Amino acid sequence: MLRLRAFRPTNDKIIKIQLHPTHPWLVTADASDHVSVWNWEHRQVIYELKAGGVDERRLVGAKLEKLAEGESEPKGKPTEAMRGGSVKQVNFYDDDVRFWQLWRNRSAAAEAPSAVNQVTSSFSSPAPSTKGRHFLVICCENKAIFLDLVTMRGRDVPKQDLENKSLLCMEFLSRSAGGDGPLVAFGGSDGIIRVLSMITWKLVRRYTAGHKGSISCLMTFMASSGEVKLQFTLLGGFFVV
Repeated sequence: MLRLRAFRPTNDKIIKIQLHPTHPWLVTADASDHVSVWNWEHRQVIYELKAGGVDERRLVGAKLEKLAEGESEPKGKPTEAMRGGSVKQVNFYDDDVRFWQLWRNRSAAAEAPSAVNQVTSSFSSPAPSTKGRHFLVICCENKAIFLDLVTMRGRDVPKQDLENKSLLCMEFLSRSAGGDGPLVAFGGSDGIIRVLSMITWKLVRRYTAGHKGSISCLMTFMASSGEVKLQFTLLGGFFVV
């Protein structure tokens, strides 16, 4: 019989939600584009921000960090001062999330009728940028927000760094041949997938299917051969790269 473990009322309708696989963390985004991380075990809010607009606390924190680093006058408008726009997706990303993502994909591939011995249970060591860190990643129309829940320091990547196209969805890619991983794939409003490196914070590759519809969903899966595939959905069908 199911038993209620915890309950937290909200001021608005919840539209996005994700549960961390190992920590008692729950991230939600409501209809007002307010994002919060809740520890359901201790019934305590860990972090919250106004992702859709400009969060003044993050803006002040970013300015203080730059002053501490010796930058007296900010160069240009800080990315924290940019409005995020509508929140499209919220995700946790760390070593545990990577492991469960890989385990889920391998388990599904192993159940395929054509599964072969290439599907193993090995897990590569974590990338330097994720080891010991717990990221909260918020995909907004105008920018992506990467927040380290350990240090509470954030990094905003505006859509201008991703060819100035609205960000509609995202998915994490576990492998990178060029050593620039971990990678995050963003589905754009123009039907193109743009991949960002979480080490250099630069656009490293792009995928296109020759269609101009907006990409509404991204998902990775593992083929029976052991190769990881990226599937995306747009108006007109499913595509795999």
